[in-house]
Amino acid sequence: MSKSDRNVLALLPFLVKGALSIEIFRAMPTRGLDITVAYSEDTSALYPADDMADFQERNRLVDLSTHSVPAKLEVINDLVRTREIDLIVQVGAHDLYHHLGRWKEQTPSLRIADILYNEFGHTQNHFLYERCIDGVIVESESMREYVVRASSRSSPPVRIVRSGVDLEWFAPLPDRDTSGASLTLGFIGRMSPEKNPLGFVDLAERLLPLDPSLRFRMYGGGDQADAVRQRLAGSPSKDQIVYGGFIEHSRKALHEFDALVLPSKFDGRPAIIMEANACGVPVIAAPVGGVPELIEEGINGHLIAPTDVRAIHALLTRWKHDPNALAALKQSSREHAVQRFDRARMLDDYAEAFKAIAGAPSSWPTPDGVHRET
Repeated sequence: MSKSDRNVLALLPFLVKGALSIEIFRAMPTRGLDITVAYSEDTSALYPADDMADFQERNRLVDLSTHSVPAKLEVINDLVRTREIDLIVQVGAHDLYHHLGRWKEQTPSLRIADILYNEFGHTQNHFLYERCIDGVIVESESMREYVVRASSRSSPPVRIVRSGVDLEWFAPLPDRDTSGASLTLGFIGRMSPEKNPLGFVDLAERLLPLDPSLRFRMYGGGDQADAVRQRLAGSPSKDQIVYGGFIEHSRKALHEFDALVLPSKFDGRPAIIMEANACGVPVIAAPVGGVPELIEEGINGHLIAPTDVRAIHALLTRWKHDPNALAALKQSSREHAVQRFDRARMLDDYAEAFKAIAGAPSSWPTPDGVHRET
């Protein structure tokens, strides 16, 4: 590794297969960054875990899940010292936030970045310890505005890095038969309250009496998976709402859908919208968080609350009566993705942001309030 490269330690709460943060770190070595990933918890009982074999082969994966807090600190201290870490990237390892200041005191040249995907989760810890943080990376303008509004700093160092997807991998299925009279609406996401899978079931149960030809398919794993199964087992519409559990590659599921429904209660910049559009699938999405920045009305989908059954039913009825309109929307969804959601651009932007934060003046003040320039 050349001296011009930056050494980065990424702190993750756990490893989940398909997580955007893991895919970002996976791509950084080809962009001049040496990445070590450390994770704090083992949640493989809830979520399919990424074994990170490529990181293990390079001795760049550190399992902290069985360590006590003092032991975790000792391991990280040793990593910062022996691997000459320039930048720590926090991605929600909540039990490590309150040690950021200690690491900066011990290594004045160390810089710290935090990635915030939405207004919930670990954001409280972020603002408790924001004086230790040299750069905040967000995905959307709505998140940038949130950080500026909630911060106690006069000018928080926020950078927007808009996410993207692999446009070659996520592509329309050329030979799919779309001539049928029925429409298939799909849900892909974590089975968790913020993603609102039960709201998707509610919507399906209210639409089916209006149009019994509709079909619904759900995919994803998480702590609400059992609740979804129980709800469907007792649903009068259980034969028309299929829950397929966790699916390793969302592309396969997206190729089954005529439209993706995103009923989130809150969200950041969900990758599944971009993946769907890249596959030529329009999106019906709740207007929450950074979602409105992704949807251009009538071009790649529609912003409609999942409780607005009347509006969604009217939209589906138009599509059924005018298949050409739906076909045109599917084509424009793909075109929109090509223009706006390129993954290679996203990865370049993340690499640039990490390097810029690693080389920025420190945010860490001296006891008299003067910032150190190291």
